Amino acid sequence: MKKSNITLKELSKILGVSISTISKALNDSPEISHDTKIKVKELAALHNYQPNVLARNLKSGTTKTIAVVLPTVKNNFFTEVLLGIETEIVKTDYNIIISITNESFEKEAQSVNNLSNGIVDGFILSTSEETQVKQNFNHLTAAIDNNKPIVMFDRVIKTIESDKVLEDNREAVYKATNYLLKSGKKHIAIASTINNITVGKSRTAGYKKALEEFGITLNENDIITGSQDSIKSEVDHYLKTNKPDAFIGLDEDATLSALKSVKQKNYNIPQEVAVVGYANQNIAPHLTPELTTIDQNGIEIGRTIVKLLIDRLKNPTKPYEKVVLPSILCKRLSS
Repeated sequence: MKKSNITLKELSKILGVSISTISKALNDSPEISHDTKIKVKELAALHNYQPNVLARNLKSGTTKTIAVVLPTVKNNFFTEVLLGIETEIVKTDYNIIISITNESFEKEAQSVNNLSNGIVDGFILSTSEETQVKQNFNHLTAAIDNNKPIVMFDRVIKTIESDKVLEDNREAVYKATNYLLKSGKKHIAIASTINNITVGKSRTAGYKKALEEFGITLNENDIITGSQDSIKSEVDHYLKTNKPDAFIGLDEDATLSALKSVKQKNYNIPQEVAVVGYANQNIAPHLTPELTTIDQNGIEIGRTIVKLLIDRLKNPTKPYEKVVLPSILCKRLSS
């Protein structure tokens, strides 16, 4: 029966040679004779020897591991980004560790601080809502000071010097609002559960810009905000005294809540009230009516993040980059 987890030291004792000789033989060093290599490799196979990759990488000054710190996976966008990261990381000799902060500053800071201590070479990170509200970024600057580069995406911190990957949030909602206005809609409301973070603020700015260009006076009552749990009731409350002819959801929860509320009021979609927003691109075509969505291009964002971080690890002194990827308006029957 094969012995598992045998060490280099144990192999060296069995063959009566040094640990260095065993290691060099397993790595096909030209310093070791062909016969010795054969003996070492046969014995290693017999005992199911597995190299300690972490120890080897630490010895070389690298762990070949990247931490991916996400605020949530309930949002389909982050799931798509993770898929893009995985698609690109398999092309390299790196592995990933995933940490989900659940929008907690404390969990985010704990994860970054713990993983910075020699466990990972760098970070892919989107900040939690609490981190943005608290405006406390000490854990991020400490990691960078500890030579652990960070590529930030989606929810980025402008004051942190790092590579960044963004989708064109402001422009995406500007285009969606513009599209509705050009189609004849005049009273457009927006719903959001992300008004506390930079992404939500950028999307709201895009909405305001389009209204201004069309000469429409902004009514603050048309900006409906709430938590994931409360946004549906907030939209319901708004519709009791308001009749917009279009809704834009600035995130998935707000979009689906707006769609549900409008349907429950028995408004004809899109003739009476059009609905546009962010939602799972696999689900949107199967809703009734098919939902017009803003595709954030999450898979491409994930792939781009990995490329930037690997390049940063190879070239730590190169200038920081900010990459902005376009979102796509997928027009369907709800608008």
